[in-house]
Amino acid sequence: MLADAERLRQIGSEELIGEWCFAALTLPGEMSRLLETLQQAQAATRLRRLKSGRQLPQYLGNCGAARSLRRQLDRLSRIEGPLLVSGERGSGKHLLARLLHQRSSFAAQAMRAIDCAEPLDEAALAASSVTSVLLENASLLSAADQQRLLDYLQRHPQAYLLTLDRGELVQALQQGRFRRDLFHLLAAQQLQTPNLREHPGDLSLLAEHFAKQHGAMIGRHHRRFSEEAITAMISHPWPGNVRELRNRVIRALVLAQGRQILAADLGLRPAQASIDAPVTLEDYILRAERLALNDVLGRYANNMSQAARTLGISRPTFYRLLHKHRLR
Repeated sequence: MLADAERLRQIGSEELIGEWCFAALTLPGEMSRLLETLQQAQAATRLRRLKSGRQLPQYLGNCGAARSLRRQLDRLSRIEGPLLVSGERGSGKHLLARLLHQRSSFAAQAMRAIDCAEPLDEAALAASSVTSVLLENASLLSAADQQRLLDYLQRHPQAYLLTLDRGELVQALQQGRFRRDLFHLLAAQQLQTPNLREHPGDLSLLAEHFAKQHGAMIGRHHRRFSEEAITAMISHPWPGNVRELRNRVIRALVLAQGRQILAADLGLRPAQASIDAPVTLEDYILRAERLALNDVLGRYANNMSQAARTLGISRPTFYRLLHKHRLR
């Protein structure tokens, strides 16, 4: 921003400049300083872009259900045409839609969304030729709008429509409220999000991810989950899935008094994991690894060599496990 110094003082614009401008140079000014400032601004812009590029969404998880979903995601992202993303409330359907869009040939364009509870927006629908279009509440489409959507898909079979469904669409189909021919077009390809109960071995990983992500935002860094909290999370049925986990972690970050997050901070009661819990040997191994890593990190946060020796493993193996569980 270039401006007269006296004019800046008159309008009292210091706060405006501080919030919206990289720098302010007064006239008359030296060309060398202007060029130097422009170079600094350009470098800062590149850095912001690099940082934002590293913050692209991702589907986390080391358990079989999460790995299988990522393989399906890779395969389906190379296919054009309608796709049905189904799963329980809060299980990550919107995240998967963003990931599919991000990996599609339309990634440079903004994804559009249509709420089918409203009259069908045919202009937004037509955007599916140039970008991804998200269909929500498809089970609420009127009979007339179902016909319009069917006609459109028959004319544009490669339209990139991502339909999100919590089970209402299949229910509407069974009750005769939704056209079978339209359903099969929308569900030409399908992706099912696992509920959180299907991969309990990833609970600690996801909780740590949300703690780091939101802890940085609210200034509550370096909070670790106690073993009691991890056990309580494994015992909880998670009807709200990953969204519920995220909200409970945010609550815990605000309420936690010490360095550790307790079960009470999460709004959960301390409990032993049920022997009937639907977990695999792989889930138990992953949980044991994370508990061991969190324990030694808490004791030897500044001495990774000692942490590795305590676990009886080499430093490369230790760092590989940290990377695997996203603890570093």
